Amino acid sequence: MLPANPHCPRGIGAAFYDLDGTILDLDYISPRTIAAMEAVHEAGCANVISTGRNLPIVPEVIKLPCVDYYITVNGGQILDAAGNHLVSKAIPQDLALELAAWLHEEGAGLNCLTSTGAYFENRLVSYMTQAVHRVDTASTLTDDGLDKEITSQPNKFTVDDITPELLRIDGTTNFVEKMGACFDTRADLERDLAILNERGDLQIAVVTPTEIEITLVGVEKGSGVEWITDHLGLTRDQTVAFGDSGNDLPMQPAVGTFVAVGNASDLVKSKADAIVDSMWDDGVAKWLEAALRGEFYEA
Repeated sequence: MLPANPHCPRGIGAAFYDLDGTILDLDYISPRTIAAMEAVHEAGCANVISTGRNLPIVPEVIKLPCVDYYITVNGGQILDAAGNHLVSKAIPQDLALELAAWLHEEGAGLNCLTSTGAYFENRLVSYMTQAVHRVDTASTLTDDGLDKEITSQPNKFTVDDITPELLRIDGTTNFVEKMGACFDTRADLERDLAILNERGDLQIAVVTPTEIEITLVGVEKGSGVEWITDHLGLTRDQTVAFGDSGNDLPMQPAVGTFVAVGNASDLVKSKADAIVDSMWDDGVAKWLEAALRGEFYEA
């Protein structure tokens, strides 16, 4: 347990970390962040990765001895340090195929994360490239460049259509853990988001203005945080979470302290109890180092 500080009067027994954009840059995590996570682990605080990735595409660099649990695919899977599944809430194959067919008709580019890997449609890659150019008009990113970036990482693949991967699901050793969709415009996303939300059987996380992630209703990072908190016998005020984007927001009401890194979206920052330095400036590490001293750090 980390010592009490002015905002955490009962100490901290578990820390939940988003990966991409929070402590991980593709496949790099800073030595300072690793050292801070090791120190809080030695102090008796559980380290829990809370990511939209599935375990096959969590980089080996983050599979550290000081990590106690993994919440993956936004809470759809919860695993122990050895990778054993403690909770599994997969998307049924028939539902996944139905969603893929409808979203294709709507013009979306899709991805799916299964128990064996992550599959990204070329149409999705193209939409993601367009989105980057809309934000950064000076960007030189190309579809081929993004394709190479994706496929340079283990167990990540680009395909023309995810449907064949969905048809390979056997429901015993291979599951659909999460789906995602990318749209050409914000208006396209908002149109289809309204329809998907009306169904009542899906949990939709808006990651960017043109990208969503899809799990079963009730499956989100917050539900994973609550399960781990109960499993460890902790109370909400004894937990902290770190994030940067829309799929991290469900952690905010589930923890005692929600910390946004400096590169987080404006919405995430508006919900945070503290804003620290960016991922590239070791904001999470600085917060943990202060917590070890019984202090509460803000940038």
